[in-house]
Amino acid sequence: MSDTKTETKREEIKARIAAAHAREEERHGQSLTEKATESATDAADAFTSFVKKHPIAAAAGGVAVGVLIASMFRGPRRAAARGGAKAVGLATMGAELASGFANQLMEDAQLLGREGKRRAEDAIDSAGDTARSVGRRASHKAGDATDAARIARRETGKAMARALGRR
Repeated sequence: MSDTKTETKREEIKARIAAAHAREEERHGQSLTEKATESATDAADAFTSFVKKHPIAAAAGGVAVGVLIASMFRGPRRAAARGGAKAVGLATMGAELASGFANQLMEDAQLLGREGKRRAEDAIDSAGDTARSVGRRASHKAGDATDAARIARRETGKAMARALGRR
């Protein structure tokens, strides 16, 4: 039993090693340009997905990087300061736009919630009306059936009396 487990583990390790060798061979088959292109594409995709998930954080990071780059140059400080101020202004504007967009989404969600609630109430009212109507009709039918049974019993009694009276 122990030998079977050991043999199974050996086979798993051998399979992993073979897979690693195959990956390594595939990497060596690529040229340096292909590797660089693949890495750049992966990095761009990762950056794009991050920006889509966190637009405000990306904008704040862009402002911070801009300020850092501007501070590294000793050239015209006024231009750097103006550029930083413009970047902060743009970041503020972007944050305001994002906030407005978020507020609009919240209002739309609340409106949809109220509309859904109203429709649910209408459906419940309609179902209640239908149930009451069906109940009334069933009550009328039951009354009609009771009347018909009473009439049938009376007529049957009369018919039996006539039949017994003739004998």
